[in-house]
Amino acid sequence: MKNDATGHRYLRAVLAGSCILAITHSATAADGLIRKRMPDRGVYQPPTLVAGQVETVPTTALPTPTSRRRAAPVNLVAAPAVSAEAQDENEAASNDSNESLRELPMPVVLESVETQTQSPQLKTVSFEQASAAPAVPKARRSQPTQHVETCSCQSCRSGQAPATMAYGEEVIYDDEVVYSEPSYDLGCDAGGCDSMGCNRCGDNHWFGSVELLLMFRNGDHLPPLVTTDQLDANFQVLSGAEKVFDEMTAGGRLTIGMWLDPYKDRSVVGRLWFAGEDSHDFTANDSSASVFGRPFFDVEFGQQGFQVIAEPGVASGEVSVHADSQIAGGDVSIRQLWYKDRGATVDLLYGYQYMRVEENLRISSRSTSLSGVDAGAILSLEDSFGIENDFHGAQIGVSTFYREGDWSLSTLAKAAFGNTRRRVDLSGNQTISIDGDSASQPNGLLVRNSNAGVHDDNTFGWVPELDLTLGWQRFPSFDVTFGYHIIAMTHALRPSGVIDPELGTDLSDATNRPLAVFRKDTVYVQGLHFGLSYIY
Repeated sequence: MKNDATGHRYLRAVLAGSCILAITHSATAADGLIRKRMPDRGVYQPPTLVAGQVETVPTTALPTPTSRRRAAPVNLVAAPAVSAEAQDENEAASNDSNESLRELPMPVVLESVETQTQSPQLKTVSFEQASAAPAVPKARRSQPTQHVETCSCQSCRSGQAPATMAYGEEVIYDDEVVYSEPSYDLGCDAGGCDSMGCNRCGDNHWFGSVELLLMFRNGDHLPPLVTTDQLDANFQVLSGAEKVFDEMTAGGRLTIGMWLDPYKDRSVVGRLWFAGEDSHDFTANDSSASVFGRPFFDVEFGQQGFQVIAEPGVASGEVSVHADSQIAGGDVSIRQLWYKDRGATVDLLYGYQYMRVEENLRISSRSTSLSGVDAGAILSLEDSFGIENDFHGAQIGVSTFYREGDWSLSTLAKAAFGNTRRRVDLSGNQTISIDGDSASQPNGLLVRNSNAGVHDDNTFGWVPELDLTLGWQRFPSFDVTFGYHIIAMTHALRPSGVIDPELGTDLSDATNRPLAVFRKDTVYVQGLHFGLSYIY
């Protein structure tokens, strides 16, 4: 029995010592747990607690997010409640022993994450594990690139356009995580460019170009206007019976466009151009030839006639011929992306087209009689032909663009159809001066009462156009361009088409000739253009 009592006392002593060690170890472990906590970021200041009164709160861990949608908050784990008296005691105790007081981290916000199975599994963890869990980044899905960028390589190299993101890459944009989507672009190379240029070229909505045009018209064939004596078998044509308006002229073209959507798939483009003025001039006087004058056909007698201007011993005089041609136009079109593939785009266009062809012909002569009863008399004749062709219509066509590094190629093929208003102003004048007295009448040689006046009509016409342009990026954001251009107008009037083919009438005006005639022709202008284009 004594041995049993002794054993019981020994056992109780061992148990008491174990309890004391356990209590001491528990306090030390709790103190060590608090010391290992990471300091708060200063966003939230929780109340302080006395050491030993901390209660471990079980929480749940967050699974790895599998969705890129923004998570919605659910429950909050409340911090341990502390009364006002306990808080005052804690503040007093903190002055005595700072080592026994610790701050708890801010309350943990638990967010539910939508998974592919819609049944998230939560894991129970300690308070420290929950506080140390990484925050779920806010994520959003970026819009996939659905257009072809046509910015310049120099723009990329100058830092105006960032490099293309790789597929699936996380990028911080406006404090949010952006996951890149697959793109048609394969990314910029070491020089900042690839077959389609570079992405994200900025927010500039305007583009345009200025070009110098060196153009050639198809010309017009005038009938004989000034000849030597036609009664001579060896007569010569001094003016006329030749092609005019076929010299090179310098013009210009201005193009301005604006994008109508952020993807740069739809734009409005306006153009103004002119081909310059081409002119033809001829002058003859007594020193030019022994005999010269103006031919006509006498329909009353059915034979060739000749109005003498200069002939030795008969008359002296001079004659001048002036002709000019101006061609200009403009259009406004909407261009819609139709096809795209690695730096190449094809746009369909539709809109309004205007074109004007204005040509004039004036023949003036002055002759003084040297013999006969009319000696000293002065005869002045003038014929004027003013022609205007104005086209208004709708246009449809296709434009393409392709860029490869610093080089680009653009094409334009379109046709407009609509109304061509043709207007002809024919006027003639004849003045006879004898001894200081003069008399005038509205009759020239080729324009007389029978055809003088303003005549106009309307007809259906076409205006086709073709343009090829090669660009080289010599300066940042600008292409130096070179190309070929041709545009035409059908059913137009020209000087040769409004002159009566009989070329005149009986000077007594006994017949109803010449007539007002309208012989249509096609006018076209073609040539090269050089310019500077602002790259969009």
